[in-house]
Amino acid sequence: MRGRRLALEKKKASKASESAKKIQKVVEEGPRTQTGKDKPVVFVSHVEEDAEVASKVKKWLEDNLLDGVEVFVSSDKGLEPGDKWEERIIDKLQNCRIALVLCTQMSVRQPWINFEAGGAWVKGARVIPLCYHSQRKSTLPRPLSSLQALDLSEPDDIRELLRIIAKEAGLRAPDVNPNALIERLPQRNYEELDADGKLPDIRVKVNLGMAPDEQGEIKNFLIIEAQNHDQNSVFLNFPSFAIKGSTEKLTIVRDSAYHLPVPTGELKPGDSKRIVVNPAEFKLDRDIEQLGEVIFSDKIGREFKGSAEDTLNAIKAWKSVKSSRTHEGSENV
Repeated sequence: MRGRRLALEKKKASKASESAKKIQKVVEEGPRTQTGKDKPVVFVSHVEEDAEVASKVKKWLEDNLLDGVEVFVSSDKGLEPGDKWEERIIDKLQNCRIALVLCTQMSVRQPWINFEAGGAWVKGARVIPLCYHSQRKSTLPRPLSSLQALDLSEPDDIRELLRIIAKEAGLRAPDVNPNALIERLPQRNYEELDADGKLPDIRVKVNLGMAPDEQGEIKNFLIIEAQNHDQNSVFLNFPSFAIKGSTEKLTIVRDSAYHLPVPTGELKPGDSKRIVVNPAEFKLDRDIEQLGEVIFSDKIGREFKGSAEDTLNAIKAWKSVKSSRTHEGSENV
């Protein structure tokens, strides 16, 4: 009887020891979730064109860390009534524990990417560049190159990303399949910037044309146009005219016919962008025939140029029509 009692006590002690070890393990590993204001903020910095990548990363992190972190994506306009978006971005940037910077050949040339990364770093947050499209870890520009970067196409880097965030948040990183994120991301564009400097097939033209002005009166204008004959989209800035014998440029920011801002952004394959320009509105210290080729630059610094000859021919034609109408008007008087 006594022997049976001792056996039962040993069994209970063994179970208690096992339970204590399990509890100790949970304590050492930390909780899987956090709630309320204790949730650390992960700030995802990106340019407009990479909003889908940022959204996929956000969803994947939240799914795998069981909402134990707050992932803030600057393009996610989930505002409450009365919220001010810029103030909210600044608040999240100031209070984030980790800043993920989506780095592509396009984004790393944008000043606000370095601004957001620098702002987070100054506040003591851990800043992690995440490379995608044609951007490689080995070719990141400074100051991003001085940080530990990860590549969103490399499984080991994705595991490391989850491990780092979980550790910073005091969470236990689950064992995940990195391909679950890789397969969610939009197709990687390895030709975002050709290594040989080859430009996409964007054709720039200048012609004399007619268009109604804001009063509906038909007038002669210069029509500048960018046509995308390439297989990939480009993201264009405002066009400009080169000035012969000068390094300065004349940038066109408003359409002369309707006086509306010139649209910028994506130009898809097969699409074209036409802008109406009135040379009479140019404020130049020289004859307008000194204007050279039209230049459309994109958001990663590439330039797509027309020819100075096309510009000159279009301006001469515009001046000739204007002179003829002036002459006709004086005769009628």
